[in-house]
Amino acid sequence: MNEIFVALSGIVLGVSLAGPPGPVTAIMVRRSADSILKGVYVGFGAMSADLVLMLLTFFFRSRVDLSAYDPYIFLLGSFFFILIAAFIARSKDNSSTRKYNSGYLAGLSVGLINPMQIGWWLTAGLGFYTQFGLLPFYFLFVGIVFWILFLSILVNRFSNRYGRYVNIGIKIFSVSALSIFGVYFGYLGTMAFI
Repeated sequence: MNEIFVALSGIVLGVSLAGPPGPVTAIMVRRSADSILKGVYVGFGAMSADLVLMLLTFFFRSRVDLSAYDPYIFLLGSFFFILIAAFIARSKDNSSTRKYNSGYLAGLSVGLINPMQIGWWLTAGLGFYTQFGLLPFYFLFVGIVFWILFLSILVNRFSNRYGRYVNIGIKIFSVSALSIFGVYFGYLGTMAFI
């Protein structure tokens, strides 16, 4: 497969992992309204959690032969992407959360215990690894860093004036990207059975 396509897929996948409204995004939005750096700290904490979850998932994959289960992993990943997209589409607001005191540690701890993040790595992340190998995951973290910086700057600069539109834009992107990946993984899972 074309390396440029795989790299771009990794970046989009990283943004789709980091972008959906959830507890980490809510903390980032709240902290970024005060300071770009505070939002970045939360994002880097969550990205560190993704690194830990990725390493655990790949370690598990290297120890247990799951190739017979690849179609099921693809279908579960598809279901997971579409389910997250549906939850995001139905959500009313992505900024409601309790206050957290530490930026980096809040992002790390919430990321490590977030069922959506864990589920993503065990289904969609594992399916993406099975389909494309390790290469897109280098770029996945580029996408996450891009999202962290983009969201923190955007919220800080425009939250007071355009906060509602920022939230709508985040929602539209997240639902679109997750739905596209969901359909793609559904296709892969279905084709594996044919």
